Amino acid sequence: MAIPVMFTLPPSNRHEIILLDTSSKPSLKSLNKQITSTIATSPNCSEFMGKYKSTDAVEQINEIRVHWAESGRDRKVWPEYTIVTEENVGAILEVLKGSVGRDVLEIKGVVVCGTHGWW
Repeated sequence: MAIPVMFTLPPSNRHEIILLDTSSKPSLKSLNKQITSTIATSPNCSEFMGKYKSTDAVEQINEIRVHWAESGRDRKVWPEYTIVTEENVGAILEVLKGSVGRDVLEIKGVVVCGTHGWW
C-alpha cells in the first residue's frame, strides 16, 4: 500500500507530494533517497535562480521532521514536531496512514558544492 505525503523545503514554498510505499519495511535511507530524487526533478521544488546552480551541486538532507496537524489532536499532549529517525520511521508512517493529507514532512537540507562549486 502507498500513502500520499506532502513534504516542504522551509523557509520557502518549495514542496511536493510523493507516494510512500508502506508495504515493505520502511527505512530512513529509502525515504531520504526518494525525497532527494524528487527534489532534483520536481518543478515544485525548483529554486529561484536555480538554473545558475553548479551542476556538481548535490542536495543533502540534514533532517526530516513531521509537522503534525492540530485538528483532532490535543495540543497539550501531542507535539508540534517529531524528528524522523531510523527507529521511529515505521511508527510515523503508520500514523501518517491514519491521517492522510493532514501532516507534512519538513525537510531541512543543504546544498553541498562539488569541485566546481560557488566559491
